Amino acid sequence: MIAGCTDYKVVEVISENQNSRIDYIVIHATSQDFDESLETLTLKSDYPVSSHYLIPEFPNRDAKNFFGKEMPVYRLVKEHKRAWHAGVSSWLDEESLNDRSIGIEVVNEFACEYTHEAGSEKSADLLECQFLPFPKEQMDIVKALLLDILDRYPRIDPVDVVAHSDIAPDRKSDPGPYFPWKELYDVGIGAWYDDETYKKYLKRFDESLPQIDLIQEALSTYGYPVEVTGENDEQTKFGVRAFQLHFRANNYSGSMDAESMAILMALIEKYRGNEIKKIQTIF
Repeated sequence: MIAGCTDYKVVEVISENQNSRIDYIVIHATSQDFDESLETLTLKSDYPVSSHYLIPEFPNRDAKNFFGKEMPVYRLVKEHKRAWHAGVSSWLDEESLNDRSIGIEVVNEFACEYTHEAGSEKSADLLECQFLPFPKEQMDIVKALLLDILDRYPRIDPVDVVAHSDIAPDRKSDPGPYFPWKELYDVGIGAWYDDETYKKYLKRFDESLPQIDLIQEALSTYGYPVEVTGENDEQTKFGVRAFQLHFRANNYSGSMDAESMAILMALIEKYRGNEIKKIQTIF
C-alpha cells in the first residue's frame, strides 16, 4: 500500500554511453499472397513469426480503389521491439539477428522444394525454386521505406542490408534472384561491387580458382555463415548459392566460378578493407 502511494521525480541525464540496437536490415519474401502473409505475421500459431514491416504486392490490390492514392506500408511491430523474422541466423560475428535488426517482408509468392524424398539430407543441388519478379511499384515502396530507415539509423553499414538467404543460407532462398539489389545500391541502399575491381580479380581467377578452404575463408570474411572445413560440403554450396542469389543472380547453382569469386573479392576489398590484405596473402 505504501509503495502504491509513493511519488517520485525522474531526473533525466542522457548518457553518451549508448547506441541504437538496430544494426541490420533483413529483406524477406513471403511465399504467400497478401492476406495469407498478414495472417501469418500477426496471428498466434504453433510457429509464430512476425516482421516489422509488410509490403503488399502490386497489382494484387487496386491501390487507388482501396487506399485513394498509394499502397501503404504495413507496420506490424514497432522498430524498438524485437520481431521474430530471422530465426536461426548469422552474419559475420553476429548470431540471432532478431535481436538487432529490422525485418521487412515483401509479398511475393515464390516457392521452393527439394526434389528428393523427405528425411534425406538437405542438398543445394536438389533444391528447386520457382521465383517471381517484383513489380516496379512495389519496389518503389521498398526503396522509400529503406531510405527512411537508413536516414534514422545511419550506423547501418551497406553490407548489413542483407537478404534472408544471406543470414540463413541452408534454410532460406528469399527474396530470390529477382530482387533488385543493384537498383537499391544505385539510390544509396546496401552494398555492391565496383566494376574495375571486379575485372581485376576476374582476370586473376579466369586462370584458376583458389582452393576450397580459401573460398570458405573469403565467404566467411564477407559475412556468410560458412565454416572453413577444406571440403566442398553442403554448407559451402548453400553459402555460395546465397551469395550468388544476391550478387550474381543469373546463375545461382551453388558452384563457385571465376565470376562469382571476382565479385566476392571485389566486395571484400570495398567493404572489408581491414581484412583484404590477409585474404590477398593467403590467395
